[in-house]
Amino acid sequence: MIARECGLAAAEALLDVGRAAQAREEAAGYLAGHPQDARGLRLIARCYEATDDYPRMLAAARAAVAADAQSYQGQILLASALIHLCQYGDAVEVAGQAIRLSPLSWRGHLLTGVAQCARGRRRAGMAAVNRAVALAPNEPHTHYVQALLRHSAGNRLGAKRAYRRALGLAPGHAGAQRGLGHLALAAGRVVDAVGYFTGAAAAEPDAGAPGLERALLGIASLGLATSWCLLFVLVFSMFPAAWVVAGALAGGFAVVAVRFWRRVPAGGRLLLRARLAIPRVYVRLGATLFATSAALGLGYTGAGLDPDSPDVDMWPRFGTLGAAFVGTVLAVLAVDMVDRGDTAPDTAPDAPLQHATARLTWRTLRAGCVPAAVLWVLSVDGTPWAVRAATGTALILGYVAVLVRIRQRVLDEPDLPSPVLARLAGPISLGTGSLLLYLPLAAYWPGTLPTPAQVGVLVLLGLVLLGYAGWLPLNGARWLWRRRVNARRL
Repeated sequence: MIARECGLAAAEALLDVGRAAQAREEAAGYLAGHPQDARGLRLIARCYEATDDYPRMLAAARAAVAADAQSYQGQILLASALIHLCQYGDAVEVAGQAIRLSPLSWRGHLLTGVAQCARGRRRAGMAAVNRAVALAPNEPHTHYVQALLRHSAGNRLGAKRAYRRALGLAPGHAGAQRGLGHLALAAGRVVDAVGYFTGAAAAEPDAGAPGLERALLGIASLGLATSWCLLFVLVFSMFPAAWVVAGALAGGFAVVAVRFWRRVPAGGRLLLRARLAIPRVYVRLGATLFATSAALGLGYTGAGLDPDSPDVDMWPRFGTLGAAFVGTVLAVLAVDMVDRGDTAPDTAPDAPLQHATARLTWRTLRAGCVPAAVLWVLSVDGTPWAVRAATGTALILGYVAVLVRIRQRVLDEPDLPSPVLARLAGPISLGTGSLLLYLPLAAYWPGTLPTPAQVGVLVLLGLVLLGYAGWLPLNGARWLWRRRVNARRL
């Protein structure tokens, strides 16, 4: 008996200090002589959990429950293994059994909530998680799981509060810092995000690397946006106020860049230097340099112009502005498309929701182009109002039916996440809203439609068509890039 206790105690001590492989060997040696010992089976299940070997964890947890069905810890281990293996229905039943064995223990309620949310029953799941938080208000893990579920549902304010509670209880909590970093990135606070991600990386090696890369891309994108603003402002460099605004823009970005660099510790700076050597950062830096050079060129050539002179021709300056802006935008999008296979994974808890929303919005816009084009042709041809209304009603009803199918397909058949779609969610939403307004307008407007509406929808349809036409060269460029990279590796 004493030898048994010593063997299990040694295995538990090894597991507590993070030596899961050695702890598993000790537990396995003990179980060779005591194959039905519930405590030993639970211990080896914990060892498999520590190494993320969930199939073996499930087998060990089931054996432990078979040996002692009244063990609360065994039921918890079994429910956890089922959740990791996406068997959520069985996990709810097992966690419910754990709650019946120990109604005031928080782990059973927490696992029930996670499984229920994964099954799509978010209200019941959040109620169970809130119950776990109430039972263990000083346990950081309960607040962290509550934050994750809120974050994944898009409730960023509630998630932020829960992350901060977890971080207050455990100041080095890597998951809470990583979650706050993603929230800061979503809010555009890149400097704050760097602090959180480097804190997460300090607590867990490589935990903040994907977030740091996104923060670096965010700073590079902010620099590119600043150069675009400079480009626009210095078109009017003949006015002294333009130089004041340009100086404020450049100074503001300089302050942000300095704060960004100071918030990164020495180890994080080495990681950022490694992340600099990626095409997505190179193209943003190159586009920033190009747009800034064009802006300074416009500023220099326009500084001596007389704004009151009737001979001043602004069209070449606006042409330069448009060419530089469109060229840099296309360069960034092209490189993002070509290099998307090497993109760091988006580890934000709400990333699946954001990608699904962007994909749904894009498909809604794409499907709406067909009825919009038909109604645009009918409006231009001067079709009588009754025919246009009848045709428009049929098209709108068909469009609604298509939207129902699109929504179901997005839910049932999730595609690979597209960083380009997620980045263009704002413009796509604006285009989708414009089409949704145009369809009833074109169908039921008495008389001739207003010209701005007709021109705007025609431009929108042309942009969508241009996007499809540009898909082939982008895929070709991506194929050539892959061949070049593979040739280098060989």
